This record gives sequence, structure tokens and C-alpha cells, in this order.
Amino acid sequence: MTLCGKHGFKKHNNTNKYLCQFSIFKFPNPLNSMKTHLFLLILFMHSHLLSGTGEQRMITDVGNIRLSISSFGTIGTGFAAWPKIPSCEYPRGSGIEHMFLGGLWIGGIKNIGGNQITAVTTAALDVSSVLNVAQGFEFTNIDSNYLVQSSSLPNDLYYSPKAISHRDFVCNFTDTNLFVPELNQRIPGHEYPLGLHVSFKSYAWNFPFADYFVLLTYTVKNVSTSPIDSAYIGFWTDLVIRNTTIRAPRGGDFYRAGGNALIDSMRMMYEWDISGDNGLADNYAAIRLLGTEPLQSKTNYNVWAFQDTRGDEWLQSPQTDIEKYRRLSTTFLNQVKISDAEKLISKAGNRSQLLSVGPFSRILPGDSVNVAFAVICAKKPGSPERNDDETRVTLINNAGWAQRAYNGTDVNGNNILDSTEIDLKGDGSIVRYILPSPPPSPKMRIEVQDRKALLYWSNNAESAKDILTNKRNFEGYRIYRTNPVKFTSTTKDWNMLASFDKSDNGLFYDNGFTSIAITDDQGIPTVKYFEGDSVGYNYVYTLNDLLNGWQYAITLTAFSDGDEQAGLPSLESSLLANEKNIIPGTIVNTADSATTVGIFPNPYSVSAAWDAKANIERGRKIYFYNLPQRATITIFTLSGDKVATLQHEQNVSEGQDIQWFSQTGSFNASDIQFSGGIHAWDLISDADQALATGMYIVHVQDVQTGKIKNGTFLIIK
Repeated sequence: MTLCGKHGFKKHNNTNKYLCQFSIFKFPNPLNSMKTHLFLLILFMHSHLLSGTGEQRMITDVGNIRLSISSFGTIGTGFAAWPKIPSCEYPRGSGIEHMFLGGLWIGGIKNIGGNQITAVTTAALDVSSVLNVAQGFEFTNIDSNYLVQSSSLPNDLYYSPKAISHRDFVCNFTDTNLFVPELNQRIPGHEYPLGLHVSFKSYAWNFPFADYFVLLTYTVKNVSTSPIDSAYIGFWTDLVIRNTTIRAPRGGDFYRAGGNALIDSMRMMYEWDISGDNGLADNYAAIRLLGTEPLQSKTNYNVWAFQDTRGDEWLQSPQTDIEKYRRLSTTFLNQVKISDAEKLISKAGNRSQLLSVGPFSRILPGDSVNVAFAVICAKKPGSPERNDDETRVTLINNAGWAQRAYNGTDVNGNNILDSTEIDLKGDGSIVRYILPSPPPSPKMRIEVQDRKALLYWSNNAESAKDILTNKRNFEGYRIYRTNPVKFTSTTKDWNMLASFDKSDNGLFYDNGFTSIAITDDQGIPTVKYFEGDSVGYNYVYTLNDLLNGWQYAITLTAFSDGDEQAGLPSLESSLLANEKNIIPGTIVNTADSATTVGIFPNPYSVSAAWDAKANIERGRKIYFYNLPQRATITIFTLSGDKVATLQHEQNVSEGQDIQWFSQTGSFNASDIQFSGGIHAWDLISDADQALATGMYIVHVQDVQTGKIKNGTFLIIK
């Protein structure tokens, strides 16, 4: 399989979907292997810089939904480079995908060459064939203006005071090119551009009440010399909810398990896995229209079978601009009632959906309209075939928060800034894309020790104010930990260990902060500092009874008191923002101490409880402990043959590079914090061979003192 075409799509031999080879990026021809390898390296490092030119793609990475977004405003990857790159994964790290591809549709009527032409520009669709340039992918970037990212989080690498959310993506694109500029190849079927420039922005947050949606906002400007009449703007998606940890995204059956439905009162269309993964893809995926400027109240809904031109017309895939415009401007072509349509589309199938709004009666040259959508994910309880009020509770809640984020200071959503609502600009205008904010994440530090960890944090969250109420809303702290057998880095696996909140205000536990406050010898609260760390820490909590050598995820949040008058519940900071993976073990020992080199488990038996299963020989792990700060670890057979040499250095090289960590869901193994006196090893020799059954000798030399310790361990296979 090879790279191909404008968006890199190529039809898979065993499916009626189009898989994007490696990416949905374009390269100038000819492609050579050096450029391809460089591109893949940059892509997998999640860099926003690219080798070559054309479309760029980034992943929302701050919350629990990992959505791929392109510099043409399309979403989803077509499962390109799966499983390295998510298309629309939720929860993060789960492998449950929700989308093949999605993109903007814009249609209207305008005078072109003296004729009134009905034209539709599409960013993506269910194309029938792809050569070098895919029909239906009709937007191109403006002057190599690719995706730019920023963040409102002060500690983020891309922090900007102008950022709106915790992860903003911004780009601009146009439909005015008949040829792909970088390739000089004609875009098939793109005969009548509407003359549009589109400014795209996406917003994502890490708050637990907002980490399951991404907002997409499109400002569409008429840059032609003639007006566009009766314009409609829609968002087309090919949703597919499947658990890719048990079924790879290939083959027709993978795509034929979705049930579709809509909620007209919420201007939302959604899908769920009705028959594919037996409850292991227990999620909803939805697209919601959040609003338009100028206001438009009419919403249209359409669903059709993938690549199907048979049967009832309203279920057929539109092929021409006239057919696409009819979909944008009607609901199910006015051929069937919504209730009757839902009886059919709620059954398992492979379908596309289109959510559209309009008509914008006339868009004059130089004028713009704005449309905002949300991509929403939610857990779905109950059996796969169920879709009712009870199973939709979380979906409705999540969609409500997405709408609230769009509404901003227009809290009641009536598109007017009432006297009871905050006027942030002082001019009576609505400020959108603002969420009520919980207290910020506390600044946190962990000291990992033998069978325990000390969690320190500062009181920076206690003075914060909510931007929408201008009130201090801090109430308390919560500490969470995963079980040692859970490594998936998703919020569903957290167990709350402790909660502390203000005393004597009648909220929550009223247990105060005295038991966790750092005090001096007289019991007076004080601030603790660590060498090389400028943060002052006010609190400490000890996590006891941890298992040495096992991986735990620890996190700390701050939560608010809620505001009943403003209709706000208690809100909590992100569980993911402070997440830290730790492995308890012995602390640093000197070689001349009475302790000996330890190895566990010893003996090591095949398939130890903590071994990874994806690649069993590369997924094994033992630990050496009671190590000095820097040491050379050498392993020998009983006959004296050297098997492996390992270099140990506290906080630098402690065995994080073995595959066990990547196989068990550690996204960045270098971020795992060890206790300092232990080192992990995968039982692979320097000759890249798995060790056989037998007794082995461990030789540990302190790099600083030259002192030596020895130990032995047994492997049983």
C-alpha cells in the first residue's frame, strides 16, 4: 500500500471505506523514502511542524477526547496510521474510536458566468474513488497558513494570553482554488467554487465536566465579487463507534454496526454501536449545532447509506451538487417524517449523516457568517441495542455543557445579554466560549519511597475566582489513585483516596485542612521548599501500603463550592492535569551499607502477574533494588558469560525504556517517577535475546565509589 493523492486516501481491498495511508497529508512529487521516514518521525512525535507541504493534522491532547483535526477543518483520520494516531478516541487511551471522517459542507446559489448556479463545496464526503486528488475534498490552505495551536494554561508549552481554551487550533482555508496548489493537480468535480475563505477555530478543555467535547467554529466569508443566495452550512460526518483494541478498523463488518438517531430540540445527531462489539464500545458519539451568527432557527437532518444509490431516495448517497444542496436545505428530502426515519436508521448499518442550518438569505461580497458545532462523546449504559431516556442521560448532560461553553456569558442561552448576566467587555455584548471555571489545579510534587509516596501541594487554588461570577469559589481538595493493575490513563479508573474541604460551612465533609497542613516543630503552619524547586508547598498527604515495583497513577484536584444562585454545581479541576505515574521501591543506598542487592520477583516465573501481554517476551519485567544513585549493573551466567550491562542513574536512567511501559499504556515512559534505588529490566540480553531458564549473577558497581555488591536470581520458564 502506498501514499496517494491529495489526502492520501486509498480504498482498502476488503472494505468499502477509504483508509488514509500514513496520514492525510500531501507531499510534493516525487516522494522519496528519506522524506517519508522524516515525515513519519515528526508525525509520531506529535509535532506541529511538517516535512513537505499540504494539509497538517493535530490531536486534541488536553482532555479525555483525542480528536484529530486538519488544517482544512476536517476531523477524523480515516484511521490513518492506526493505532498510533487516534481519529476520535474516547476515553483517552481506551482504543474506542468514534469517527472515520467529518467536514464542512457549504451550499448556495450564485451568478457564475451569467448563469444562476447551485453549487456546494465540501471538505469531505464518502467518495467513490480516489486517484491522486480525491473528489469532494475541495478546500485548500491559504498561503501555507497551517494549523496554529495555543493554550490558556500558563504551564503549557503553547501558552498564550490570547488563547480561549486549554487547547486552541486555528487555521484558514479556501474553496477558490481549482487545483491543489502544492501539487498543481485539478480537484475532481470542483467546477463552481462559491468563493469562500473560512477561518476555523477549535476549542478543548481539560475540566472533568468539559473534557468529552471539542467545539468547532467556522467563520465563512464571501471573497468573490457576487453574492451567495439561499446559503446553507452543514457538517457531514461518518461516525463509527468501535473498540479497536478487539477489532482492527478494516473490513466491511467493522463499519456496519452503527445505530443513528437525532434530537431535534437539541439540534443534535448521534450514533452508537448497536451490534458490533458486544457492549465493549459502550459510547455515544454526537454532532451538535450550537449556534449561528446571524441567528438561524431552522435545522435540517439527513442520513444516508454509505456509497448507496439504491432504494428510497432519502437514503441514497448524494452525488451531484444539486443533490447535495437538496440535502443541505431539507430534512430527509421532505420524503419521510423524522419519527419514521428513525425507525429505519436506528438499526445497525453503515451510514453518513449531515446536520445543516439555513438559509442565510444572502451573503454579500465581503460579508461573513459564523456557525459553531460540537463533537461530543459520552458513556452509554445498558445493552448495545438500547437507546432511550435512561441510556442518554450522560449524552444529554455532556451536550448541555458543550452548549454552555458556546453560550459563554449568555448563561440562559437566549442570545441576549440580560441585566443579571456578566458584561465582561462593558459594552453589552455576549462573550462566547467561556466555561464556569473550577479552582485551578494545585501545584503538586510527589516523593516516591519504599512502599509509599508523599504527595505535596501548594495553596495556589485557594485564591482563584470564577470568571463568570467573579467570586472566590474554592472549597477543597481530592486525592485519587489507580489500582496497581490499571495503567490506561482514563478517568474511569480513578479511586478517590481522600477529600478535604473547608470546615464549618455545611458543605461536603467539613473536615478542614489541619490534618494535612505542613507545620513546624510548634505546630504552626509553614511552607516547605525543595532544592531546585521554587514552589512553596503547604500540604502533605502520605500514600501508604503501596506495592514496590507496581505502577500507580496519582492525581490531585481542587473543587469549588458551587453557586446555587447562578445554577452552578460544584466543579472540579482536571484529573488529568496533575496525573503522575509512579513506581515505589527502595530509595538510593550506598554500596558500603549493610544492605545487599535485591531482585524481585525472585525467582521469576513465566507470565508474572505484572507482565504485559501484547508482546510477551518484550513485556517481561524484573527489578533490581537497593541501588546507589549511579551504578553499572552487569548480569552474568553461572559460568561467567556476560549477558547484559545496564547503566543506572537516579531520575535519568532507571529502565523506563523497556517495552513494558509502552505496552501497558504509559503514554510517556520518561514521565514515570521511580524511587531512585530501583531499576527495571526486561530480561533481554545485549544480543537482543530473551534469557533462558537458569540462575544468573548480578554485579552492581557504584560509579562514584567503585564499591561492589552482588546478588543472584532464578528464571523459570
